[in-house]
Amino acid sequence: MTLEELRNRMKAARVEIAENRLEVVRRLLTDALRPIQAMDSRAHRPLEPAVTFDAVRSRGDRGQ
Repeated sequence: MTLEELRNRMKAARVEIAENRLEVVRRLLTDALRPIQAMDSRAHRPLEPAVTFDAVRSRGDRGQ
């Protein structure tokens, strides 16, 4: 990750980081994202959501 990419991410997230800390943050973020960037997402099947919602209220349900 370049410093320019970091600045763009900061701007998008509306986060301010002191200029003297940018290089440290850049290195930490690069290290943290390395496993995600190395992963081939095509090799993994998507998972179904663990929880689903049924918007239909059952009879006798008074919203309690």
